[in-house]
Amino acid sequence: MSIYAPIGLTGGIASGKSTVADLLRGWGCFLADADEISRRALDPGTVCYEQTVDAFGRDILRPDGTVDRKKVAEIVFSDEKTLATLNGIIHPYVRQRMRAASEAAFDQDPGRLIVWDVPLLFESGYDADVARTVVVTASQKLRIQRIRMRDGATRAEALRRIRSQMPDREKVRRADYVISNNGTFEELEARTRKVFDELMETMDR
Repeated sequence: MSIYAPIGLTGGIASGKSTVADLLRGWGCFLADADEISRRALDPGTVCYEQTVDAFGRDILRPDGTVDRKKVAEIVFSDEKTLATLNGIIHPYVRQRMRAASEAAFDQDPGRLIVWDVPLLFESGYDADVARTVVVTASQKLRIQRIRMRDGATRAEALRRIRSQMPDREKVRRADYVISNNGTFEELEARTRKVFDELMETMDR
């Protein structure tokens, strides 16, 4: 498996994808985290920062000049056009940084499983760059509960965020592996381990 064909990990908001990512990292995988890179992409002074301010106005900035991500989220989660605009700014930068980090990790240890953790894996076309795709799923009811507890969002806000992303049924249809997260942590860990073991076997072929 080449460095240019890593494993793609995705899942809808509040599905438990981050927990799966933490498990894989703990088992020795290299995780290229699209969210982490995209957060840095909006730091003052970057090209993405300037383009985002130009696109959405200075009202998205805090008094110290940093981007208020909550304000940006309120804008893009309520309008598909603005979401597409933000994605068009962020995704090319994120993809370049993920490739560079993955190449460095691969050079250091060619036997290490490289995983791209990308919430919008299919929506943004990252699936074309990976060898296998892993989707984490959870029921809509559970996801709404998790969003409300985590972010203090209303039910309507949580549902809007869920519906702004590709439906789980479509992600499942495209996935090579599906990990259900409707039960206990122990069940999730066991399912993730099974997928991890199978992926490691594919690297030895």
